[in-house]
Amino acid sequence: MGQFAKKHDVHYIMFETLVNPKIAKMVENKIGAKPLTLNPLENLTKEEEKQGEDYFSVMKENLKSLKTALKNP
Repeated sequence: MGQFAKKHDVHYIMFETLVNPKIAKMVENKIGAKPLTLNPLENLTKEEEKQGEDYFSVMKENLKSLKTALKNP
């Protein structure tokens, strides 16, 4: 996995918010790619809703992660 990441210049790995953070950390340590989050909107909590989070705010955050992942480091 680490050789593939180096060969293909992988700097980021995308994870859904539902993935255990320990898995993201393990992959980061194994291949040196930084984890980024994508929220599938399946788990918007009541607290997030109270803070004004909605479909559009979540998708804007997803877009930020995607732009980061697709940029050259």
